[in-house]
Amino acid sequence: MKFKLLLILLIGVFGTVFGQNLNMVIDVNDRLVITEIASAYLNFEYEDGTKSRIAIGYHPGELVLDNDSWEKIKSDKTKKINLTFDYYTSKRGNQEVANFEVEMKKYHFEKRYLILHVYDFRERKYRKKYGCLTDANYITDFNYPQGGILISCG
Repeated sequence: MKFKLLLILLIGVFGTVFGQNLNMVIDVNDRLVITEIASAYLNFEYEDGTKSRIAIGYHPGELVLDNDSWEKIKSDKTKKINLTFDYYTSKRGNQEVANFEVEMKKYHFEKRYLILHVYDFRERKYRKKYGCLTDANYITDFNYPQGGILISCG
């Protein structure tokens, strides 16, 4: 009986300390991101105009969030949430970096899974396909259960 009680207590403590991860896959230009991203942050903007930023982790299939992140996500005071990260590529022996910022809605964090597609317009194929939809250097799209799709330019 004491063992079961101790086990339940340990599970409860570790569950609250480490938080819960979000099932999320990121792909850039139809390539699964494995190790190419760094400096991943969730940026929060609150109703009173203040802002905060929390470093997060990413492993293929998981956005690693701690309890503090979840509290801010669920807070009624949180007005806006952005995911930012740096994406590293190598082209002809030169390393290049692109900075991506993706607005996330609170309902995204309630989904069973998310697939974030980022189309970087440094590749002509994607600039031609989606460039008419934005003035930015990239466009993003989320796939999730009962979600929509991004329509191409033609």
